[in-house]
Amino acid sequence: MKVHQQFDLNLRGMPRANEIPFLVEKLIKDLIEKGYIVIESSSRYMGIPQSITVIKDFSGPFVINFSSKAKEDFKAVSRALGIDKLFE
Repeated sequence: MKVHQQFDLNLRGMPRANEIPFLVEKLIKDLIEKGYIVIESSSRYMGIPQSITVIKDFSGPFVINFSSKAKEDFKAVSRALGIDKLFE
């Protein structure tokens, strides 16, 4: 089963505007290293995707709980980069 979580761009959370495209790329790279498939929307705002979808392929009974795990991993990585308010 593939579990996914979508995060939409939150313009109110844009600190350090000149660094954001680099930090978003770092966010995506870090999530890929954690084993996620990352899909960026084709529509962008200032070089930043309007949404990011993270997908993980799992099997077993714990799949139901994984959606919250994907959300927490996304938040932890984005928080570490200082862009946790950028996507919601």
